Amino acid sequence: MKKVISTISFFIISLFVLSVFGWMSVNISKGVKDFGLLNEPIKFMYSFLDQFKESVEEVKKESPTFLKTEVNYKLINNLKEDLNVLMSFSESDHRRSVVIMNLRNDSILFKWNIKDTVNEHDRIKNPIAYPNRDLVYSYTMKSGIKRIDSTGKVLWKQDGIIGHHSLNLDSSGYIWACTRKAPEWWDASGKYKLYGRTVYFEDDFLTKLDPNTGEILYHKSLAEVFKENKIANYFLQTQSGQDPMHLNDIQPALKTTKYYSEGDLFLSLKQISLILHFRPSTGEVIKVIKGPFSAQHDVDFLDDSTLTWFNNSYYALWTEDSKPKPKNAEQLTLTADFFSNIVRYDLSSEEFSYIGEEIFKKNWIFTGNEGLHEFINDSTYFVEQQNQGYLWVIQNDQVIYKGVLESQKEGYHHLPNWTRIIKK
Repeated sequence: MKKVISTISFFIISLFVLSVFGWMSVNISKGVKDFGLLNEPIKFMYSFLDQFKESVEEVKKESPTFLKTEVNYKLINNLKEDLNVLMSFSESDHRRSVVIMNLRNDSILFKWNIKDTVNEHDRIKNPIAYPNRDLVYSYTMKSGIKRIDSTGKVLWKQDGIIGHHSLNLDSSGYIWACTRKAPEWWDASGKYKLYGRTVYFEDDFLTKLDPNTGEILYHKSLAEVFKENKIANYFLQTQSGQDPMHLNDIQPALKTTKYYSEGDLFLSLKQISLILHFRPSTGEVIKVIKGPFSAQHDVDFLDDSTLTWFNNSYYALWTEDSKPKPKNAEQLTLTADFFSNIVRYDLSSEEFSYIGEEIFKKNWIFTGNEGLHEFINDSTYFVEQQNQGYLWVIQNDQVIYKGVLESQKEGYHHLPNWTRIIKK
């Protein structure tokens, strides 16, 4: 009899404890009541299964630097001439390599085995290779900028900045880099006031380096550029209060023309969908270029009077915000059919036009983030479709190359990192 009473008592007590636990869990999850030191242990207990499931899914995932190759993917390679590119990729989650590769026959002409130990997310983006096989690179949003020789020996390292996005050379061989404040780039490095409220944000910097020593020769806050040129109102047009500008490319002018001077910089700012023509010698913004493009990257010179850039044609910050589909959906005006393309901007007439608009749509060439283009000659250009990892060469509006950088993981290919064309 005592055993039966003990069993019933245990059952009743257990139900009571579970009821109390359930009641406390509901109140904690809704934020209705505060149970002090018991909050976190109870949160852990009622979310344990979800956390365990998430952990299992994380283990199943590949490294962020690998992309799953589509089952129906087919290589297109009608290249008649060699096309050498500089590419970085993951040897493993913690090792990176950079290669000069010929896309025509997939041959590797040279390889740098980078000796750094890194995390699985770290990417070498848009490195610079020299004829003597020296290499300049950084890990985007992680490290300073470094120069190594062909064997991997470090020649110099600049730790006073955090490198990100593009690296480009000016006419004198100096390195221009998109940078942020070191060592904690994620901390606020700029501020403005709005109706008495102070808004703190991540500032971007324009940095010029000596290629032989890594010495910083010029280092300018982009927020200061906006303030000094009285264009700070563009901060209120951004899609991100914390990262209002998001500088992704600095393109130096290599000569003087009617429309720009040697040493001028053309800057691509993603979050404001803005191209700035800036003259560092005077601190003057010569032109602010806004128009029919959004979240763009990679501004280049097509000729002495024409700029081009990769138009992502996307939200600067992704959103799924939409009203429900109405009953008369078919009667609504289709305002636009957005797709990535290349914008051409005539500096003389200030007119915009698109390159590759139809071929991009036909072949579903679209990337919401990053993206890159480069003209190989007047009729041929290269495109990096970054999010999906596809590399394209388009000639006279025809695809002559579509490929991926195959990886060591079966069924996966490498995430591209701003591939650079190596011209003869």
